[in-house]
Amino acid sequence: MTSESKPDAFPQLLSRAYEEHHSEIAFIAGGKVYRLARQRLGTITDMLVKETPFGCSMPILFMEHQGRRFYVLPRHGEGQYRVSAPFVNYRANVWALKDLGVSRIIAWTGPGSLSPDMEVGDFVLPGDLLDMTRNRSGTFFESKGIGLLRQEPVFCPTLQNAFLSVFSEDERPVTSGVVYAVSEGPRFETSAEVKMLRQLGAGLVGMTLAPEAFLARELEICYHPIAYITSFAEGVAQIDDTERRRRSDKAINRIPGITWSLLDVIPDTPFACSCQDAMLRYKQRGVIGDDFHEWIE
Repeated sequence: MTSESKPDAFPQLLSRAYEEHHSEIAFIAGGKVYRLARQRLGTITDMLVKETPFGCSMPILFMEHQGRRFYVLPRHGEGQYRVSAPFVNYRANVWALKDLGVSRIIAWTGPGSLSPDMEVGDFVLPGDLLDMTRNRSGTFFESKGIGLLRQEPVFCPTLQNAFLSVFSEDERPVTSGVVYAVSEGPRFETSAEVKMLRQLGAGLVGMTLAPEAFLARELEICYHPIAYITSFAEGVAQIDDTERRRRSDKAINRIPGITWSLLDVIPDTPFACSCQDAMLRYKQRGVIGDDFHEWIE
């Protein structure tokens, strides 16, 4: 049973008075980053669990920092890691953000490294996906005959330019263009699977970017992940667990500063993408209209 089949698993509404269109920017985060968000990212002005045609979203934080507004949505639940990656209701989460007026999603992710050259604590901008998942609902358009969308580039170039600008001052430049393999989970990969993924050209392996990235494209939302490496995949390299945690925590502690810099840079970054027109050909043919709410009826 997936989380999509249990819409009553979470309260429907955590605040009955909230401001629509609080921001156009949202951060989707894993458990550690979400806990950091509650403590250090800014002021929480509201929180909402939004009903969607696909069930309820995870709780969405309405946040502010020095005049900048943004949303933070935890993939895995409020307060604790309660839903593992295969059972996240990705459709409800992405739909809820679109319904709140979000046009740009930054996805924090903590994958394992498939290369000893990319170490625990490094930041990486993935450039492509290998979707190795099997049992996830990967489209909003079941039985609709639409959604045949190109995935090149799979991530938003406009957001990539903003990220590169923010990371340009780092002592160790961020690695970009790396292929991120998405495994089904919740278990980790076997040594044989790691070898296979490396042979396929992947440099990172995690569990969360698919179908999240593809669903954002279907709703014409700019989407780009930022990865902070939390471990080495099985058989890649060895690292003492204490040192691994130290490096991982050090990277996570940098996230507030990176987030605030992105909030400053993104609004002024020139558009270099066509994410907002992903469904244009269907609109031009009259198959769908401009209102995304009507696309699945």
